[in-house]
Amino acid sequence: MTSDAPAAADKRPRKADGDRLSKLARHKHIISQLTAAPTLRASELAAVLGVSGETIRRDLMELQEQKLINRTYGGASRPFALEPALTDRKAIMIAEREAMAAVIADLILPNEVLMLGAGATTFHIARRLASRAQDITVITHDYAIAAALAVNPSIRVLCCPGRYHPTEGYVFGTQTIANINSYEANRAIVSATGISARGANDADDEAGAIYGAMAKRAAEAILVADHGKFDQRALTVFAHWTDIDRLVTDRQPEGALATALREAGTEIIVAQP
Repeated sequence: MTSDAPAAADKRPRKADGDRLSKLARHKHIISQLTAAPTLRASELAAVLGVSGETIRRDLMELQEQKLINRTYGGASRPFALEPALTDRKAIMIAEREAMAAVIADLILPNEVLMLGAGATTFHIARRLASRAQDITVITHDYAIAAALAVNPSIRVLCCPGRYHPTEGYVFGTQTIANINSYEANRAIVSATGISARGANDADDEAGAIYGAMAKRAAEAILVADHGKFDQRALTVFAHWTDIDRLVTDRQPEGALATALREAGTEIIVAQP
């Protein structure tokens, strides 16, 4: 006896010609699924794609070698974000960063004390402050930011001590943290490698420690991050959303990130490039 009803096992994705998905198509499917969920189980992938567990394990191994995923026990997770070189970061998202810098500069009032963390985005903020701000004090651990601010004689710049990072141009370490903890500020303005529902993270744990310390020493903590950093994880979470008063970005967050921000009461300011 035969039946014209399709078997349940035939619900897996197929190519237009009816063959099973090619390896390239499987890889694209895995990557796309990891944009929606932080982790995937190998057994579930094998069932959906209609291939053996051994095939999925080979797929995951190849994707890990390409640094597109992280293999986990029984599956895969999104890879941690890595920071490109500072010179490379300064050359991208320029319009978005300028727009975010303009928004932040509008928030700053005369006679305020700011803490300004290192980074390509905060460098744009420093240049905007130098052109517009009057009679403010800025505490920073980044030499390029200090130099950018110094062109405005009404801005008092206080540089933190510490161990110099030769490629990033900032200082870090226990001396830097102790110096930050000796001050009080109206606002702390920091950036991040990535932001997710858990909070703000950074690929450099030393830098993250500084940003976290700044956020705690200020009456208001402002995080600035473009949309390319949404749902990106990195080595260390330096601030949870309950520690951040405002997120300045260039696009409205969605999904779990938006939910976390709303639940924490973090204000979202979207800058239009």
